[in-house]
Amino acid sequence: MEIINAFVIIFSVVFLSGLIAYLGDKIGMKMGKKRVSLFGLRPRYSSVIITIITGVLIAVLSITVLLGVYSELRNALFNINEVLTRLEYLNEQLEERDQELATRDQMLAERDEELSDLQQTIEAREEEITDREAEILDKEREIAARDQEIAETEQELADLTENRDQLLARVDELSAQRDDLEAQIDDLDEEIAALEADYDQLRDLANQLQAGVIYYMGEDMVYQRGEVIYSDVIEGGRSEQETISELNRYLQSANEVAKEREIEVNEETGMALRLQTEDILNAARVIYNMDPGSKVIVSLVARVNVPKNDWLYANFQLNQDFIVFEEGELINSRVIDSDQSSEEIEAELETLLRSVNQRAINKGLLPDDSGQVGSINFSMFYDIVNQVRDSSGRIELKVYAASDIWREDRLTNNLEFELEEINDND
Repeated sequence: MEIINAFVIIFSVVFLSGLIAYLGDKIGMKMGKKRVSLFGLRPRYSSVIITIITGVLIAVLSITVLLGVYSELRNALFNINEVLTRLEYLNEQLEERDQELATRDQMLAERDEELSDLQQTIEAREEEITDREAEILDKEREIAARDQEIAETEQELADLTENRDQLLARVDELSAQRDDLEAQIDDLDEEIAALEADYDQLRDLANQLQAGVIYYMGEDMVYQRGEVIYSDVIEGGRSEQETISELNRYLQSANEVAKEREIEVNEETGMALRLQTEDILNAARVIYNMDPGSKVIVSLVARVNVPKNDWLYANFQLNQDFIVFEEGELINSRVIDSDQSSEEIEAELETLLRSVNQRAINKGLLPDDSGQVGSINFSMFYDIVNQVRDSSGRIELKVYAASDIWREDRLTNNLEFELEEINDND
């Protein structure tokens, strides 16, 4: 509409300008022929004056129409000083925003440096804890050796009664050494507890600073805390070597999956996962001690929120695997009236699927982050709806397990649906 109005205004100005020029020319020609004089001037000069007046009228008409139609042009022409003042104010605001952005960039750089220092401190504390644990292990071995020596001494005491006094003195000496070692272990345990408390505080502070850095950088999270990174089933109860090999294969596969997102990767080792050694050993111990032939679902979950290009800290989650539904087992059923509309039948089917989902969770099927254990595809859903519509009266829709459904499986194409017409006369 605005374009049409603009063309109408332009056409009107051109038309009126042409009309004024035409009239001016006609008047000038008539005055020239009649040799009319204006203001006592010669006719030729009078014709020139009429031509000038005609041009002035055309310009005045054009300016008047444009100023009357376009308020912006009128404001710009008569309020030029106000426009310049506004432009200067906007330039000052732009300079203030630039200065604020520079200040924020400086704060971000300081937070980055502080986070780097904290991460170095955490790594140093982790190394110190590892050294203390190794020292405790050495002390425990030394205690075991001392216990063995005490036992040997006590046996010698029973066999060599003639050296009883000497052997008792030896036993007392070894017992004193054992007490000293146990006291040292207690001191080391207290030091480890203090170091672990400092480690937790430093990691919490690092997470807070990291959250602040992410706020200023506007980074997106690659992994949310508690999100499953990788999951697979491992057979338990095998030999130590087989268990270690299977766990190594699992970690390699999990590492490849983790690297599909934008996270930090160690260039030397190619590893993106940051796992605690004790967690890996504990997982291997649990899998090794399981009954032969049993299965366990091993999942890696994010320990903290992980932004782009940061380290992925993860923990193990172990869940025993078992058959939730055996092949041919009835999972759930629902009575549906086939005379209902398609929308009502769809709602009934969705209610049945929700109940199947909930029953599967109650029996042990592991849900995903959204609380679901799978879903049937679009074509199968509407194929069942059409089968119900093609039936007559009330029907019972039953859902069976098409095959053995294990705890780690999803409910997708492993379901079978059976329709049975209900005879209301029975």
